[in-house]
Amino acid sequence: MAAIQNEKFARLQELSEKIQDAEYPTDFPEEDVAYEVQLRNALQYLQDQVKHEEESLQELRLKSSISSLVQPSEDPRIRLHQLRIITKAYQSLTDAKPILPSADSPIPALLALRSTHELINESKTLISITCSKLTDSRTQLGRETHDLADAALITGALQNRIGKLQAKHAADSQVSAEGLVKELMTEEQAKKRQYVRGLRNLVKVFNTFVEEHLSAMLAAEELGGPVVGDLLDIDEEILKAGFNSQGKPKKQVTAIDSTTGRQERKNRIDEIWGASSGIHEQRTEKDAAGAAFRNLSEELLNAAAGDADDSSSSDGYVEIKQESAAARFLVRAKVAQFHPNDARKLRLVDFTGE
Repeated sequence: MAAIQNEKFARLQELSEKIQDAEYPTDFPEEDVAYEVQLRNALQYLQDQVKHEEESLQELRLKSSISSLVQPSEDPRIRLHQLRIITKAYQSLTDAKPILPSADSPIPALLALRSTHELINESKTLISITCSKLTDSRTQLGRETHDLADAALITGALQNRIGKLQAKHAADSQVSAEGLVKELMTEEQAKKRQYVRGLRNLVKVFNTFVEEHLSAMLAAEELGGPVVGDLLDIDEEILKAGFNSQGKPKKQVTAIDSTTGRQERKNRIDEIWGASSGIHEQRTEKDAAGAAFRNLSEELLNAAAGDADDSSSSDGYVEIKQESAAARFLVRAKVAQFHPNDARKLRLVDFTGE
């Protein structure tokens, strides 16, 4: 109680000193003079009250042992006595009338002014904090608005996509099994036609390459000339004349056009590439070499695909009667390979497995 009174007295004294230190004009109005007198009287009254309370407190300290109430005693009887003293003290304070200023005292007004001033300062601080929070909230609201717009766009796109998928699913579900089979057959036939066209184009290009370039070089190698690729410009006259032991073209003679020369040329062709099945066919070395190469390529392809007539070629090998320039060319080009234990067998390289 005394501590509270001391605190009030200190605040009023501070306020009184501020009033005394302030500069006022010399001609005070009568109301101001009266108010100052009231302030001095109130201050004096409070000082008297504080002094009275201090004297009462000092007298109480002298009469009783207050130190014994600072800490609870371990003795139950002494502890009970302490509690009774404290209870009596609180009851006396409760029953006592509070010390209030008189009706014409300026103390209530000063206290109200102080409370109002503190409330104003707190309100200003809260206003500043609220403005800062409001700015942050508006920024957050802007971001959330943009996010909401993006989410709405995404939702619309997803709904459109779902609608299209549902419509497609409904349309597909209405198609019967026969319709599905027809659609699959149509797709397979279209793929088959595409593959057939591609195969025809490949065969056409293959035959053109063999006829225009490869057959003459194969014939030259078979006749004892250079290997395929060493001599590119080979014509019919060179093949007619043949090649010497060094692999160089012989000198061309006109006698080769005689009946005897033509028969000798035919016999040479039949000996190297075999007799022709045609009765009136007049083959050249180039034609015979090209036909032999195409036949060998076809046999190798059929054996690789498992379509060969000979059951012994189930492993992909084709048995050749003799080693030829066509077989050697395919091996050098790493398109075909001989059997490791039998040089009479040849097969295509398995590109899918190697």
